[in-house]
Amino acid sequence: MSHHVSKFLDLTDLQRLDHLTELDAPCIWMSLYNLDDYMRFRNHFGSKIVYWFGSDVLILLGVLKTQTTSGEIFSPELLQNIVKSADCVHVCQNQLLKQELATIGIDALVRPLFVAPMDKFEDIYRHKSRPSVYTMVSGKRHEFYGVPWIYEIADQAEVDFYIYGYEGEDTSNVFHFPYLPESEFNEQIKQHQAFLRLTEHDGLSQSVMKALMMGQYVCDRIDYSFVSHVSKPNDVLAFVNELSSKMESNQDFILLEEVLNNFDWLVEFMTLNPVISEELQW
Repeated sequence: MSHHVSKFLDLTDLQRLDHLTELDAPCIWMSLYNLDDYMRFRNHFGSKIVYWFGSDVLILLGVLKTQTTSGEIFSPELLQNIVKSADCVHVCQNQLLKQELATIGIDALVRPLFVAPMDKFEDIYRHKSRPSVYTMVSGKRHEFYGVPWIYEIADQAEVDFYIYGYEGEDTSNVFHFPYLPESEFNEQIKQHQAFLRLTEHDGLSQSVMKALMMGQYVCDRIDYSFVSHVSKPNDVLAFVNELSSKMESNQDFILLEEVLNNFDWLVEFMTLNPVISEELQW
């Protein structure tokens, strides 16, 4: 079971069954990652909702490659035809994913969903006369995570930058750290005032939500109503150089409960399919 599915079940009263025992039962599909997932989807004839995150959209579009257990690579057109031939409701995390799905003829609702407790992290915001901001890199994809943007603006910025997960060369205000275990990382980031999420592609990142719940300022390359949106290095520069004045004015944050986890799509689905709470399948 993927972490998306596990957390979603924790958030709702729905159940998960390991096998499609009833091919006409209503079904919500999350995390369609491989050909086996799509074959199960094709063989299911009941009412469907597909909730799209980030990586599974890239797989559907052929940007990320996936393969069968035997190592066979399959075409994205095969996956697209399976999904498009089904009568189902599509829901996704943000406008970017909606636009990408639209390129292959799928019209999706945008409903940002954070599948974890909203009070998971304590508000521990700490004021600092010279703000420090952080970002994180996964794997060796520092360009994907926007690190070159930080290098481009660092000498004009009135903050210190902390980059976790990437070991580059430190400067007077850019500091690099290797990958840290989550518990140690969570302690480290408490000292900072803002988080930069500069990935080229994303669903709703848990790192963004973690920062918001800790009371930190956030800018994101993905456009959400509850964070500052940036689309180029100069936007990031403006964001970090405004931190001191924002901190002085104690700027209010958007109440996340008002902009996240709108389950209207699920309520309508359950109304039309009252059996779903007893026979939900993945």
